[in-house]
Amino acid sequence: MKGSDIIFPTIVEMFLKDGIKILGEEEEYVVQKFLEQAYVEQPCNEAVVYALIKLYNAKQAFEDAREVGQAFLMMDGYNKEILGELSATFLSLNEMDTYFSLVKQHLDKESQLDDLETSGVEEASNVIPFPKKIKPRRSIANFLEWGTAEQLEFLQQARFHDVEPYLEPFAAFLEDATTSPFVKSMIFELLQEKKVDAAFLVKKVGMEEQVNPSKIPLLTSDPFIEELIESLTRRWEHKNPSFLEQLLVIVQQHLFIMYPFRFPSEHIDLWSEAYSKWLSQMYGEIWRDNAEINHEELMEATQFIERMEQVQQNYLL
Repeated sequence: MKGSDIIFPTIVEMFLKDGIKILGEEEEYVVQKFLEQAYVEQPCNEAVVYALIKLYNAKQAFEDAREVGQAFLMMDGYNKEILGELSATFLSLNEMDTYFSLVKQHLDKESQLDDLETSGVEEASNVIPFPKKIKPRRSIANFLEWGTAEQLEFLQQARFHDVEPYLEPFAAFLEDATTSPFVKSMIFELLQEKKVDAAFLVKKVGMEEQVNPSKIPLLTSDPFIEELIESLTRRWEHKNPSFLEQLLVIVQQHLFIMYPFRFPSEHIDLWSEAYSKWLSQMYGEIWRDNAEINHEELMEATQFIERMEQVQQNYLL
């Protein structure tokens, strides 16, 4: 750990283990003040930086999370756990290109250290060969065992190459229920982009199904998703714009986390009601259910949202 060692209070440890939902309003205030003060005193302490970014992400304060994360990376190097938590930050800000650049810098630095340890000084050359194929630092057959930062950087490069040689390790990753749901979504988007016409067993967020990338709509052009976003926008854009902004960020995060899976039903009014109710109650507001929405279906939809949020808050890349 860089910086002085620090012992977190029990309430901070509880937040790191179980997420922000276990905190009351006063407890959340205490956790934030403690972490922000600790950050002022130890801005290069990896545990403090990670915890503060995680808190800001949970509070939807993504610009603050980005500022803390980038400051740490510029001042003190790289940390895989911090990079992992920042992935949720940059995804929410729609700045994944910047995130991939940070990951690439991290991997380049690791590679340079490896080169210093394993090779001597070579003659300088003015010729920089253009790589025609991806040359991962480890065998692609062991993709399942790579760190998430290396997996994401590889997937970004793979967009410019034939993915046929990588289908077998990708398939093994997709069918392992313990691997990162975020990386699985990135893999599936790549398979769609490459128009791969084959069935893959996908296990993630408690769901399991054989899915063919060429047979389902792209996440960015799914008519159901477009309708849901339009419904939420009509409902809240004039009544409470800031609430709508947070709501859309949460919905988009959940959609990406579960991708290529979909909501259990495609009842637009149901999901509009469920997400609106869930976030309102998170703020402690009293909610009156729409009498036109089936009560049992609304409860099931709300429970599904809570499950996706739990995955979003707790998974480590």
